[in-house]
Amino acid sequence: MSSLYKYNRALSEAIWWNLLLLTIGAFLFALGVNAVIQPHGMLSGGLMGIALLISYAVGGLPVLLWYLLLCLPVYVAAWFVIGRRFLAYTIYGTLMTTLFGSLIHFTIPLSSELYAAIVGGAILGTGSGIMLRSLGSSGGTDIIAVALKERWNIPVGQFNFFVNMLIFLAGGTFMSLDAVIVSIIMMFISSSVLEYVLGMFNQRKLVMIISENGEAITEAILVSQRFGATLLRGKGAYSGNDREVLVTVTTNMALKNLEHIVFSIDPHALFIVENTFYVSGGQFARKPR
Repeated sequence: MSSLYKYNRALSEAIWWNLLLLTIGAFLFALGVNAVIQPHGMLSGGLMGIALLISYAVGGLPVLLWYLLLCLPVYVAAWFVIGRRFLAYTIYGTLMTTLFGSLIHFTIPLSSELYAAIVGGAILGTGSGIMLRSLGSSGGTDIIAVALKERWNIPVGQFNFFVNMLIFLAGGTFMSLDAVIVSIIMMFISSSVLEYVLGMFNQRKLVMIISENGEAITEAILVSQRFGATLLRGKGAYSGNDREVLVTVTTNMALKNLEHIVFSIDPHALFIVENTFYVSGGQFARKPR
């Protein structure tokens, strides 16, 4: 296991790092709600969407305080379902979101509702994505989304988008059609940005190398790159000659050097690269909850 991998893993589990991610994400989340979404009468999704509906219909309390009150029973139920550490970090993120919401009393000057949808979606998606990169989340339906992601690999953004459609149907009973459509556009942008932020931190390169010198290439990779690799036996369909298929996962930075190693040993090797956004197990340990 390389020293860089040990450092990255230690950093991802460090309390100060997770609190920093949650604090930054909470600020962006509160900024998107108070400075863009609520002033333009748009709906968000999940429990935040329900909080906005209540705020528009009843008022009385700030929208992020309504959000906190809605999250509390979810957290009580989640105490018996998900990891305690994940829940503790999530509660911290929700409290920080409420705190920042009480401090943000300005509006980002956007005259167009479409511009507001783009900006609001980008801010909300970035904030939620950063919080999900910690050992916690932004709260609300993110807890359910994370559970579905881990069990059935359902993308977090897609789950939130479909759940939000139900909220928009409810909002359509007293909101204008234009406001609902703009809200849907905003949430689509938010879901896309959220997935991008998660993928930006997780993206790896899946490399398949087909060569007659697979063992030599494997040894060179293990010595110089310290990547794990799997060597499979194969046969050329046309020539019938034995081939070795080497499968490994690397990073963008190390990809070019890996390609140089392969072709310096076998100039006729086939070098195949694919993007992969989720790697779990082996040297890429599962994210603890």
